[in-house]
Amino acid sequence: MRTPIPVLTVNSIVTIVCAMLLGACTPISRAIPPEPTETQLTATAPPSPTALPSATASPSPSPTSAPTVTPTPMAPLIAVDAGHGGRDLGARHCDAQGQMDYHESTVTLELARLVRDVLVQRGFRVLMVRDGDYLLNDFEEDTNGDGVVDTADDLQARIDLVNAEGADLLLSIHLNAFFFASGADASDVGGIITYYCAERSFSDDNHRFAQCVHEALLTTFREELGHAIDDRGVEVDTALGGHLYLLGPETERITRASAMPGVLSEPLFLTHRREGELARDPVALQTLATAYADAVEAYFAGAPEDTRSMP
Repeated sequence: MRTPIPVLTVNSIVTIVCAMLLGACTPISRAIPPEPTETQLTATAPPSPTALPSATASPSPSPTSAPTVTPTPMAPLIAVDAGHGGRDLGARHCDAQGQMDYHESTVTLELARLVRDVLVQRGFRVLMVRDGDYLLNDFEEDTNGDGVVDTADDLQARIDLVNAEGADLLLSIHLNAFFFASGADASDVGGIITYYCAERSFSDDNHRFAQCVHEALLTTFREELGHAIDDRGVEVDTALGGHLYLLGPETERITRASAMPGVLSEPLFLTHRREGELARDPVALQTLATAYADAVEAYFAGAPEDTRSMP
């Protein structure tokens, strides 16, 4: 979930995203003359020497070229980022009494682990940006060097990790939420939205991956989960007023930008009545994880031949 942006109407809903967001030669035969007899030793003239057979050199063995070994290309490394973590809970879901019963950071981690498992089964390598309930910058370091320690430093730490590991693709999973300013019920506000950055050298790949993710999830919700989810589309990250930190170019807040194509996916709203239920349904989460893996496969299947490396 992003930092909330004030919105007063459903039609002007802005999705909340907190992330502003590898040879032997043959011996020569020689005739040996017989041992001389006593008569030969006393003869005036020595006998004519016995002719030696001509030596025929064995042909030199032709050098055998070592077989060319074509290295097996490594499977793509997919960085799976579970949004939020630790003290940053992200979006909240409340029960009928208005008490928080679960939140975004636990659901995104559960979903990210399921995505990892499916991808590994299909031969991909996976980097879990976080694999527990913590922030990447739990020690509160000024990772971006701007003199302030805040959410941007945690996001910079995530970017530094995926860059250092040489990830080929970044999938950041978040969940959405919506609350009316008046506090009125917003349980009918839901939908799926996928963000990408259009201002990177690999923007075309960003857009293609975003489309793969969005289409796979949309189909899964409607055909497998039986939920006619609202389609909020594939959007550029600046639709929120500025680049999402994980996806955008370098800024004074993110001094080392991500170096691979990526998207930020928000598949549902925790605050939506039906979508909130799906977020806690193990079968639904497994189905969504499979859809994410399908999207990754579709992305690499559509990559140019000189850059494609399917497992």
